Amino acid sequence: MRTRTFLTRSFLHASIYALLLQSLISCASQTMSVTVNEAALGQFAFGLPEYPAERVAEPLRHSLWATQYYVHYSETTNANGHPLLDMQGKSFGVMLSAYDWCMGGVEGTIQAKDSTGILRTYNYAGRGADIQVDCAPFFKKGSLINAAAIGRTRYIYATGPFGDGVKGLILVPFRTIATDTTVFPTGTIVYIPSARGADVELPDGTRTKHDGYFVAGDIGGAIKGNHIDVFTGVYRKNPFPSVIQSKSSATFPAVQVQDSRIKEILLRLHTPAETAQKR
Repeated sequence: MRTRTFLTRSFLHASIYALLLQSLISCASQTMSVTVNEAALGQFAFGLPEYPAERVAEPLRHSLWATQYYVHYSETTNANGHPLLDMQGKSFGVMLSAYDWCMGGVEGTIQAKDSTGILRTYNYAGRGADIQVDCAPFFKKGSLINAAAIGRTRYIYATGPFGDGVKGLILVPFRTIATDTTVFPTGTIVYIPSARGADVELPDGTRTKHDGYFVAGDIGGAIKGNHIDVFTGVYRKNPFPSVIQSKSSATFPAVQVQDSRIKEILLRLHTPAETAQKR
């Protein structure tokens, strides 16, 4: 009788454990979703619904700090300045002052008129073997910026109107963030509750409210760990003062978004037009 009773209890305990384990696996595999009215979304898809961040569990919760980057615009070229070069050392026909040249290297994207007067967008392509411009005078000592590396910046024509990120993605104002890919792999959607409701000015001059969603679509040499860099297009002012404070002690909560529909919409924004048409 004891043996029989023991086996029965063991079987029940094992069954209950199996059911609990199955339930936990099922919950872990489910992704939260929200209802999206895509027809009501604007050019950059602002207007996505609030994400239930409070329901997100570890390890999808993060404490981050942020800096800002943008397209550096050079209004005039300088005949006696420094040329933008490609990886083979060939000039694009754009001559810039040392300051504009170095600022373009820091931001990774620069807009300037070429020799024919056409405004073009140039994107970071890599580093040349030799320092072309001494950028040290423009940065404070102790800065995270490596002036010597910036002085070796080389370019390529950008695919996107505001520049290019990584892995074939283009930069989108107020949407793209540069991340450490060991924390947020490229393509990850990040929701920042404190950014929701921020007033942003779009490139066409209209204003809208930000919905809190960002896309990990770029990287940066100084972007490590829980540091993100928020891309603001041609807009240089800080649109997210509660988020972008440029110091590691000023952290804020964020979560990774699991909603496949939201991810699809935001990654579509970051896909070059010709690539999207082929899909």
